Amino acid sequence: MKIYVLVMTILWLIPVSAQGTSQQIAALHARAQSGDSKAEVQLGMAYASGDGVAADEKEAVKWFRRAAEKGNAAGEYSLAEMYLTGRGVEPDISQAVKWLSRAAESGDARAQFNLAALYVEGQGVSKNKNEAVKWMRKAADQGLAAGQFGLGSMYEDGRGVAQNEIEAANWYRKAGAQGDFKALNNLALMLATSQDAAFRNPKEAITVAQKAVDASGENPACLDTLATAYYEVGQSDKAAETERRALALKPDNPSYKKALEKYEAATRPKQ
Repeated sequence: MKIYVLVMTILWLIPVSAQGTSQQIAALHARAQSGDSKAEVQLGMAYASGDGVAADEKEAVKWFRRAAEKGNAAGEYSLAEMYLTGRGVEPDISQAVKWLSRAAESGDARAQFNLAALYVEGQGVSKNKNEAVKWMRKAADQGLAAGQFGLGSMYEDGRGVAQNEIEAANWYRKAGAQGDFKALNNLALMLATSQDAAFRNPKEAITVAQKAVDASGENPACLDTLATAYYEVGQSDKAAETERRALALKPDNPSYKKALEKYEAATRPKQ
C-alpha cells in the first residue's frame, strides 16, 4: 500500500548538552540575554524540552521569537513549529506560515519541507502545486529525507511535475538510504506493479519492501507491499502469510482483506 506525504509538525529539539547542568544553563542564559541568537534558540530548546530547566513552553516561545526577529533561521523555524502545534501559544496557521516562509527563505530545509506540505494540502495558503514542488525540491536538494520522499511522491503521481517513475525512484532511493521507510515502501510498490516493463522488477521489490518492513517496525502498509511483491513473483503462499501479518495489525482494513482472499485463492490447487 502506498504511503502519502504528510505535513511534518514535529519540533526538532536539540538538547543544550548531555548533562544540562545549572552552570551551563546559566552561561547559556547570559549569552542569550546579551543578544546571541544561537544561544536564544538553544535556550528556547532547553525550555521546550525541559533540559536543565523546568519545561516552560511559553518561555521557549519567548526565546525563539527573539532569535526569529533577528533573522535566525532556526529561531524562525522553531517559532513556526510552536504556532503549528500550539505549544506555548495558541495555534495560529497564519503565523506559522509567516515564520515558516521566513525560515524557508533563510535556507532551513525543515521549513522548506513543511511549507511545501502546506502548499500541497492548502493549509494556511492556497493550494499551489508549483510552490509545493519548488520548496520540496529545495528541501530534497539539501538532503532532507522527508523532502526527498515528498519530491519522489510528486514525481510518482505527477503533482506539479511531469509523472516520471525514474525520477520518483531516484528520490525514493535517496530517502531510503537514510532509513525513510515510507520511501522504501513506495519504491517497492512501484517496482512490483509498474506497467513499464523496463522499470518493473518484482524481485528487487521484495528486497526493498523487506527493508521497509524492518525500518518501520512491522508497519502494516509495508507488510501489504511486501505481500504484493511476493505475489508478483508467483510466491502466493508467502504473499498470503505476509498479508495475514498486515491484517493482524489492522484487522478492519478492507483492502488487506481483499488482497488476502486473492492470495489464498492463488494457493489453492486448481480443480
